[in-house]
Amino acid sequence: MTLPVKIVMHEHETPESRANRLSSANGFSSFKLFLSMTGMSSQGLAVGDKECIANLAKWSGADPAILRRYAATTESRQMTWRLGDAVFSKEARRAQRFRYCPECVLNDVETGQGRPVSRPYVRPAWICRAVRNCTSHRRPILETPFSDRSTSDFCQFVASNLSRIRTQASEPSGDVSLEVDAYIESRIRGASMESYLDRFEAFVAIDLCHHLGRFLKCHGVGRPFVADELQGAPARDIGFHVARRGEEAIRNVVAAVILKKRPKGTAKFLFGSLGRWLRANVNKREFSELVELFQDIAERNLPYGPGEMCFVPVRRRYLHSVHSAGMEYGLFEERIIKLLHNAGLIEKASRSCGRIYFDAERAHPILLAASQTLTSQEARAELGVSQGVIVQLLEAGLLPCVEARTGIRNYARIRVEDLREFQQRIFHKVEIGHTNGEMLTIATVCRVTMRETAEVLSALIGGNLKKVRAPSDHSYQIDRLRFDREEVFQHFMRPRQVIGDVEGSKVLKQRHASEYLRVKTATVPYLMALGLLDAHVVPNPVNRRKQSVVSVAALDAFKDEFIPVSEIAVQYDTHTNVILDALRKRGIKPIYDGCGSGVSRFVRRQELKDVLLDVPKRRKRKRKTAPLPA
Repeated sequence: MTLPVKIVMHEHETPESRANRLSSANGFSSFKLFLSMTGMSSQGLAVGDKECIANLAKWSGADPAILRRYAATTESRQMTWRLGDAVFSKEARRAQRFRYCPECVLNDVETGQGRPVSRPYVRPAWICRAVRNCTSHRRPILETPFSDRSTSDFCQFVASNLSRIRTQASEPSGDVSLEVDAYIESRIRGASMESYLDRFEAFVAIDLCHHLGRFLKCHGVGRPFVADELQGAPARDIGFHVARRGEEAIRNVVAAVILKKRPKGTAKFLFGSLGRWLRANVNKREFSELVELFQDIAERNLPYGPGEMCFVPVRRRYLHSVHSAGMEYGLFEERIIKLLHNAGLIEKASRSCGRIYFDAERAHPILLAASQTLTSQEARAELGVSQGVIVQLLEAGLLPCVEARTGIRNYARIRVEDLREFQQRIFHKVEIGHTNGEMLTIATVCRVTMRETAEVLSALIGGNLKKVRAPSDHSYQIDRLRFDREEVFQHFMRPRQVIGDVEGSKVLKQRHASEYLRVKTATVPYLMALGLLDAHVVPNPVNRRKQSVVSVAALDAFKDEFIPVSEIAVQYDTHTNVILDALRKRGIKPIYDGCGSGVSRFVRRQELKDVLLDVPKRRKRKRKTAPLPA
């Protein structure tokens, strides 16, 4: 049987609130007394206990299904709970608190029906702490602890604190954002229209917005991903603005942040609280789609390799950094940059090389080929030559190397690809077949012509030797080549071209130029470095390597203007240091000094004109003075 005074049944109200209003409307001195007399409990009503709801339906005359609609039902997994059509985390429970909007309460008291004490009621959104603001009055929801923790008598609370609630309702609330609160309320009512976020449980969608927003705020993401009016908004509002637009929007904004903040070297990209949240939930079914999404974003935009841990172990490598490629392929970073720049996979390095990323799949064949190397000893066995010949080939540039010999390592490293190409160039025009005993081996050719192996091979590759043969089982080894005697003598016994005949002008190597000036060997390179002698870079006619030379004309012009101190010392039959002291006493200084004992010094001839130096005898010879040449 129903109680004598009935209450208005609001569409959106919690079962505990209905029982509380029914108690107040029928004059019970307290809600606790009403519950004890009707065989119900506050906790049972809150969670939608069947027996409690049945008793409430009996005393109120309402449909049990309507009464149970907004009960806070505990779910069996991970302490989540259901309110209406939405599932929330345990952190969203209101605990032992009254949560209310003061304007809503005043509106209930002033415009509601029935006895005034029974008019205010609890909306379902108020008992969920994920809802922070009242969407009807655009103000924050307030909280007050229960005075009696055994029961939540909301009607008595309002009656006892009505004047304070009026004051709270009159206070300015400021500007609040309501989009997320409106979304949560719509999820509770089962009327949400956010197609992407509605794929997840409500607490997953809310956490996604919160952590994504924190991620974007931490990295200072602005236009075009976040509107200007949201720049100072709470994190979850910024995250909601992006997440509601779906997976593609999330991909774009996270990829943009990674592109902006690319980690250098071995440093890892920090996803912050977003990463910690995803890692903490990798084994939960509700999060599987989001974990997969962010894992895929990370794999496609960061240089993760198979087996490395992001949120879950990485399955496939999409990107390499110069650093990670160097570790995987065993190559120097500078060489990686050069190889990939030549292949058009990266632009010229304008940033730290550790922040250069590139497509791992497209770069793999290039880097793999570069990493497949042989030592010079192994290449020697492949070519069938001595170690000295390998050194010749490397110095002549016929066989490129990726790592030169050092004082610690007495071998060079050669790419297998470069070695195979070199062998193909040698045997490209060689006739394969029978060889006769009159043909010469390459060792014999070098001995009788006084040429090095590199010169003979250069002539072969250049097409100057056309009658070269090799047996069918040559295995691309140089010592299996056979040369025609007449062709070899005809080609190599011609007058040999020297570097002084290059480009129609007389030029000398640096060593020969020092002899021409009659100075120490290191002097000419020193003069070139100071810009006192103009150097020319020309190809050596023997090995075609570029070489610095100086013209005889430039040397003659230098001799006309300057005289070496050693030549003055010869004229005075004394030591150069004696001449230098005598010149300094006369205020004449060399054109440079501080060059060390290995470099000859010069003075200007013009400064010595009509100057006589008083120098001591050498080995007790008579002192003599003589005018210096102009």
